[in-house]
Parts: sequence; C-alpha cells; structure tokens
Amino acid sequence: MFLIEKTDWYADYIVQWRPTDMCNYDCSYCTPSNHLPIVKKKLPIIKDLIFATDNIKHSVDPTKKVLVYITGGEPFLINDIHLWFEHMAKCNFNVGVFTNGSMPIKTYMKCKDSFSHVSIKISFHPETSNIDHIVELANTIVEHNGKVEIRAMLANKLFDRVDELEQKLNGIAVTRLPVFPLYNPKTKTVNPTHSSSKDLVHYKQKIDSGDLGYFTKEELARIKDSNQSQPEYLKVNVDGVETNASTIVRNNQNKFKGWKCGITNKKILIQANGNVQYGVCENGGHIGNIFDPIELFTQEYSICHQDECHTIDEVMITKFKV
Repeated sequence: MFLIEKTDWYADYIVQWRPTDMCNYDCSYCTPSNHLPIVKKKLPIIKDLIFATDNIKHSVDPTKKVLVYITGGEPFLINDIHLWFEHMAKCNFNVGVFTNGSMPIKTYMKCKDSFSHVSIKISFHPETSNIDHIVELANTIVEHNGKVEIRAMLANKLFDRVDELEQKLNGIAVTRLPVFPLYNPKTKTVNPTHSSSKDLVHYKQKIDSGDLGYFTKEELARIKDSNQSQPEYLKVNVDGVETNASTIVRNNQNKFKGWKCGITNKKILIQANGNVQYGVCENGGHIGNIFDPIELFTQEYSICHQDECHTIDEVMITKFKV
C-alpha cells in the first residue's frame, strides 16, 4: 500500500467558503467571476449565513478543530459581517478571512471581539491598493491583539509599491505571491492555470526555469529570491518519508486517480450560491446547498477521479493506493 498522510493537521475539518463573488476592485489579473458588480440586494443576509454555519456545526465532531476560510469577491461588502464572525467564534470555529483591505478601518474593527478566533488576511493589490490605508489597518489590528497576514500580489512593473509597503509596515511580515494575467478581456478566455495553490507552484517551476514571458529577468530573480522557504504546515509523509506538499506537486507526484482519498471527511467548498462540494476537485460530487438542511462529512473516503490534485491542502489529505 502506498500512503500519503499529514500527521499534524492544523484543523480536522476545512471549510472553504465564498459567500459572495462581488468585489469593489477590478484587478487586471483576476477573472470576471471573482469581481462581479456590487448589487447590495444580492449580497447574503447574516441570518442565512448563521443558519448555514449551524448546518456545519451539527455535522462535525464538537471535540475537533474546524477551520473556515472566507474568500470572495470581497467579504467585507456584506453588511454586519462581524455578527457572522461572532457566531462562528461561539461555535469555536477558527476563521481566516481574505480581504483587499479597502474598507474603512471601523468596518474591520467591528470584528475585534472575535479576534481570538478570526485572523484577517489582507491581499495587497499594487494596481489599486492604498499603501497608507493598508499599513494603518494592519497596525490597528495588531494593536487590538488581532492576527493579520499580508499577501502582496507581485504584478509586473509594480514591485516598487510592494517594497514601499514592506518598508512602511515596520516588521509585519509580507508574503509575496507572483500574479499573472489570468484573464484576457480581448478573447474573453481564462488562463487554464487559474488561481489555485497548485498554480502558484506551477508558476514557481516556470520562475525557476526563467520561462514566463511576463516578468522581466530582474523581476524573476527577485521573485525567486523571495520564495525559497516552505512553511512548516506543508510537511507531509509519503510512504513514511517526510516531504513537502508543494514538492509533490512540483515533481508531478500529485496524480492520484483511482486512489482512495479522505477529502469527503475533511474539506468542503461552498460557492456564493450556497452549493456545496467536497474540495476544489468536487470529488464525491455535489452534496447539496448549505442554506438547506444538509449532512456533511458523512463519507470516510471517495475514489479520486481527477487527473491531478488541485490545491496544496488537498494534496496533504490522507490518500492511499492499495
């Protein structure tokens, strides 16, 4: 039997939740589906999100850790979103919410009572972001004992703005992520290597080889220098040998078609319309809608039907080939 497993998971259940696709930014490298125009009457209502959260609560072992990633769109467009976070904190869920950091600081500070369970993950977009506002927001969160992480998108010809951000942050770490033109507005086509952790590793391979055709040679060198270390949480065992999940992808070892995979007992992805599936890969099929009565994490394993495993955290999920 060939086995891949992670023995020190940071969560027993992972929920990747996109409550809205609406966004107040229009980044050149983002697909249109991730920044729909803002229509307030179509934004989710807090009481519905709380009901949906209780659906998850009733489906998990209360003694185990639940990690909820809130993505978008821009989640902080949702009115009174802090009430949703407070409810998740009462459920003892840990929450990481991704935001472009553009909302008024008072909007984020409404969440301060939930900072024990909620971390703010700010995406810095050099085309649009206001550096001084991001710095003030990050410092304010830290001053209120909150956890903040900043991810700077490395758009070409805008590296200097990321440098300026780091200098002004005064010690708050910045993770640099290279970004690429994922959407071509002229042909209305999406780059097939779109926006997953797997893609970032795929881009890293091209960075190593110098084969991108998007960044200058100087920019490529700077990206390579800033992406040497691999976080501890990516460690995984492959048949008893410790390695790194991103290494598995880079070495094309992420092909598990026909294997038994534990994603059906580990991770769900919730779309903006409430539809639920197991992971990005949708292995195990469509489950139902989170705004209806639903049972989750009921199947120990499913048979992988994908040619490749899509994202880093899904690579780390226990899977075996007999």
